Amino acid sequence: MQGVKKTRQGRTRRSPGQSAREQAEFIADRTWVKTAREQAWAQGAAGEEYVGGLLNTLRCQGWTALHDLKRGSRANVDHLVIGPPGVFVIDTKWVSGSVWVAGPQVRVNNFPQNYLEKLEEQVFYVHERLLAASGRRSLWVQGLLVFVEPQLTVREQPPTFGVLSDDELLSALIRKPRRFSPDEVAELARAANRAATWA
Repeated sequence: MQGVKKTRQGRTRRSPGQSAREQAEFIADRTWVKTAREQAWAQGAAGEEYVGGLLNTLRCQGWTALHDLKRGSRANVDHLVIGPPGVFVIDTKWVSGSVWVAGPQVRVNNFPQNYLEKLEEQVFYVHERLLAASGRRSLWVQGLLVFVEPQLTVREQPPTFGVLSDDELLSALIRKPRRFSPDEVAELARAANRAATWA
Protein backbone atom coordinates (compact mmCIF):
# COMPACT_ATOMS: atom_id res chain seq x y z
CA MET A 1 0.00 0.00 0.00
CA GLN A 2 1.39 3.40 -0.93
CA GLY A 3 2.68 5.45 2.00
CA VAL A 4 2.83 2.53 4.42
CA LYS A 5 6.21 1.43 5.74
CA LYS A 6 6.74 -2.07 7.11
CA THR A 7 9.81 -3.09 9.07
CA ARG A 8 11.27 -6.55 9.65
CA GLN A 9 9.52 -6.72 13.03
CA GLY A 10 6.12 -6.59 11.32
CA ARG A 11 5.38 -3.03 12.31
CA THR A 12 3.21 -0.78 10.21
CA ARG A 13 3.79 2.96 10.36
CA ARG A 14 1.58 5.57 8.76
CA SER A 15 2.21 9.27 8.39
CA PRO A 16 0.24 11.91 10.31
CA GLY A 17 -2.90 12.80 8.36
CA GLN A 18 -2.37 10.05 5.82
CA SER A 19 -6.00 8.87 5.72
CA ALA A 20 -7.35 12.42 5.44
CA ARG A 21 -4.81 13.29 2.73
CA GLU A 22 -5.72 10.14 0.76
CA GLN A 23 -9.42 11.03 1.03
CA ALA A 24 -8.79 14.59 -0.20
CA GLU A 25 -6.81 13.23 -3.17
CA PHE A 26 -9.52 10.65 -3.87
CA ILE A 27 -12.13 13.42 -4.10
CA ALA A 28 -9.83 15.68 -6.15
CA ASP A 29 -9.23 12.90 -8.70
CA ARG A 30 -12.99 12.66 -9.33
CA THR A 31 -13.94 16.33 -9.59
CA TRP A 32 -13.00 19.10 -11.99
CA VAL A 33 -13.06 21.88 -9.42
CA LYS A 34 -11.97 22.10 -5.81
CA THR A 35 -14.98 21.31 -3.62
CA ALA A 36 -15.73 22.25 -0.02
CA ARG A 37 -15.51 18.55 0.88
CA GLU A 38 -12.05 18.23 -0.63
CA GLN A 39 -10.92 21.41 1.14
CA ALA A 40 -12.23 20.13 4.48
CA TRP A 41 -10.32 16.84 4.13
CA ALA A 42 -7.17 18.68 3.03
CA GLN A 43 -7.39 21.08 5.98
CA GLY A 44 -7.95 18.16 8.33
CA ALA A 45 -4.90 16.41 6.90
CA ALA A 46 -2.79 19.56 7.32
CA GLY A 47 -3.87 19.83 10.95
CA GLU A 48 -2.95 16.21 11.65
CA GLU A 49 0.38 16.62 9.88
CA TYR A 50 1.19 19.68 11.98
CA VAL A 51 0.21 18.10 15.32
CA GLY A 52 1.99 14.88 14.33
CA GLY A 53 5.17 16.89 13.79
CA LEU A 54 4.84 18.41 17.25
CA LEU A 55 4.34 15.01 18.85
CA ASN A 56 7.31 13.53 17.02
CA THR A 57 9.57 15.98 18.86
CA LEU A 58 8.80 14.06 22.07
CA ARG A 59 10.62 10.98 20.78
CA CYS A 60 13.99 12.37 21.87
CA GLN A 61 12.60 12.43 25.43
CA GLY A 62 11.69 8.73 25.40
CA TRP A 63 8.13 8.98 24.13
CA THR A 64 6.56 6.90 21.34
CA ALA A 65 4.32 8.63 18.79
CA LEU A 66 2.20 6.70 16.27
CA HIS A 67 -0.14 8.24 13.76
CA ASP A 68 -3.20 7.38 11.69
CA LEU A 69 -3.92 4.02 13.28
CA LYS A 70 -6.59 2.32 11.19
CA ARG A 71 -9.70 1.35 13.15
CA GLY A 72 -12.00 -0.53 10.81
CA SER A 73 -12.60 0.31 7.18
CA ARG A 74 -12.93 4.11 7.51
CA ALA A 75 -12.30 5.15 11.11
CA ASN A 76 -8.86 5.90 12.50
CA VAL A 77 -7.00 7.20 15.52
CA ASP A 78 -5.18 10.41 14.58
CA HIS A 79 -2.34 10.09 17.11
CA LEU A 80 -1.27 7.76 19.89
CA VAL A 81 1.53 8.83 22.22
CA ILE A 82 3.06 6.85 25.06
CA GLY A 83 5.39 8.35 27.63
CA PRO A 84 6.16 8.42 31.35
CA PRO A 85 2.85 10.23 32.14
CA GLY A 86 0.73 7.64 30.37
CA VAL A 87 -1.00 6.70 27.12
CA PHE A 88 -2.74 9.48 25.20
CA VAL A 89 -5.17 9.26 22.30
CA ILE A 90 -5.23 12.56 20.44
CA ASP A 91 -7.93 13.62 18.00
CA THR A 92 -6.94 16.65 15.93
CA LYS A 93 -9.40 19.18 14.53
CA TRP A 94 -8.67 22.18 12.33
CA VAL A 95 -11.94 24.01 11.91
CA SER A 96 -12.85 27.47 10.71
CA GLY A 97 -14.55 29.73 13.22
CA SER A 98 -15.13 29.77 16.96
CA VAL A 99 -14.95 26.71 19.20
CA TRP A 100 -16.84 26.70 22.49
CA VAL A 101 -16.52 24.00 25.14
CA ALA A 102 -18.60 23.63 28.30
CA GLY A 103 -18.19 20.23 29.93
CA PRO A 104 -19.53 17.58 27.54
CA GLN A 105 -20.75 20.18 25.03
CA VAL A 106 -18.57 21.18 22.08
CA ARG A 107 -19.83 23.73 19.56
CA VAL A 108 -18.20 25.07 16.39
CA ASN A 109 -19.75 28.33 15.18
CA ASN A 110 -22.58 27.56 17.64
CA PHE A 111 -23.35 24.18 16.03
CA PRO A 112 -23.08 21.13 18.35
CA GLN A 113 -20.43 18.56 17.42
CA ASN A 114 -20.04 14.91 18.45
CA TYR A 115 -16.25 15.08 18.72
CA LEU A 116 -16.17 13.77 22.29
CA GLU A 117 -18.33 10.75 21.49
CA LYS A 118 -15.95 9.81 18.68
CA LEU A 119 -12.94 10.37 20.92
CA GLU A 120 -14.48 8.07 23.52
CA GLU A 121 -14.72 5.31 20.89
CA GLN A 122 -11.06 5.80 20.00
CA VAL A 123 -9.94 5.70 23.63
CA PHE A 124 -11.90 2.49 24.22
CA TYR A 125 -10.37 0.91 21.10
CA VAL A 126 -6.80 1.80 22.09
CA HIS A 127 -7.37 0.74 25.69
CA GLU A 128 -8.69 -2.70 24.75
CA ARG A 129 -6.07 -3.39 22.06
CA LEU A 130 -3.08 -2.24 24.12
CA LEU A 131 -4.32 -4.02 27.23
CA ALA A 132 -4.55 -7.30 25.33
CA ALA A 133 -1.25 -6.83 23.48
CA SER A 134 0.77 -5.85 26.56
CA GLY A 135 -0.70 -8.43 28.94
CA ARG A 136 -1.26 -5.77 31.59
CA ARG A 137 -4.12 -6.11 34.07
CA SER A 138 -5.01 -2.41 33.87
CA LEU A 139 -4.09 0.56 31.73
CA TRP A 140 -4.79 4.28 32.02
CA VAL A 141 -5.55 5.95 28.67
CA GLN A 142 -6.39 9.66 28.36
CA GLY A 143 -8.25 11.20 25.41
CA LEU A 144 -7.28 14.69 24.22
CA LEU A 145 -9.17 16.79 21.69
CA VAL A 146 -6.71 19.23 20.09
CA PHE A 147 -7.74 22.18 17.94
CA VAL A 148 -5.26 23.77 15.52
CA GLU A 149 -5.21 27.59 15.44
CA PRO A 150 -8.61 27.82 17.12
CA GLN A 151 -10.73 30.65 18.41
CA LEU A 152 -11.13 28.45 21.47
CA THR A 153 -13.18 29.16 24.59
CA VAL A 154 -13.20 26.47 27.28
CA ARG A 155 -15.73 27.33 29.97
CA GLU A 156 -15.32 23.93 31.59
CA GLN A 157 -13.23 20.91 30.62
CA PRO A 158 -15.15 17.71 29.81
CA PRO A 159 -15.26 15.33 32.79
CA THR A 160 -13.06 12.61 31.27
CA PHE A 161 -11.18 14.28 28.37
CA GLY A 162 -8.97 17.28 27.83
CA VAL A 163 -9.60 19.97 25.21
CA LEU A 164 -6.55 21.99 24.16
CA SER A 165 -5.17 24.22 21.46
CA ASP A 166 -2.14 23.07 19.50
CA ASP A 167 0.15 25.53 21.26
CA GLU A 168 -0.78 24.06 24.67
CA LEU A 169 -0.31 20.42 23.72
CA LEU A 170 3.36 19.65 24.33
CA SER A 171 3.62 21.52 27.62
CA ALA A 172 0.40 19.87 28.86
CA LEU A 173 1.78 16.40 28.09
CA ILE A 174 5.19 17.02 29.63
CA ARG A 175 3.74 18.56 32.82
CA LYS A 176 1.55 15.56 33.63
CA PRO A 177 2.69 13.43 36.58
CA ARG A 178 4.70 10.28 35.91
CA ARG A 179 2.66 7.05 35.81
CA PHE A 180 5.03 4.60 34.12
CA SER A 181 8.60 3.52 34.68
CA PRO A 182 10.99 3.50 31.70
CA ASP A 183 10.51 -0.28 31.43
CA GLU A 184 6.73 0.09 31.33
CA VAL A 185 6.96 2.78 28.65
CA ALA A 186 9.21 0.49 26.58
CA GLU A 187 6.85 -2.46 27.05
CA LEU A 188 3.81 -0.46 25.91
CA ALA A 189 5.75 1.04 23.01
CA ARG A 190 6.68 -2.44 21.78
CA ALA A 191 3.04 -3.53 21.97
CA ALA A 192 1.87 -0.40 20.15
CA ASN A 193 4.45 -0.82 17.38
CA ARG A 194 3.33 -4.34 16.51
CA ALA A 195 1.01 -4.35 13.52
CA ALA A 196 -0.86 -7.33 15.01
CA THR A 197 -2.02 -5.13 17.89
CA TRP A 198 -4.22 -3.12 15.53
CA ALA A 199 -5.11 -5.85 13.04
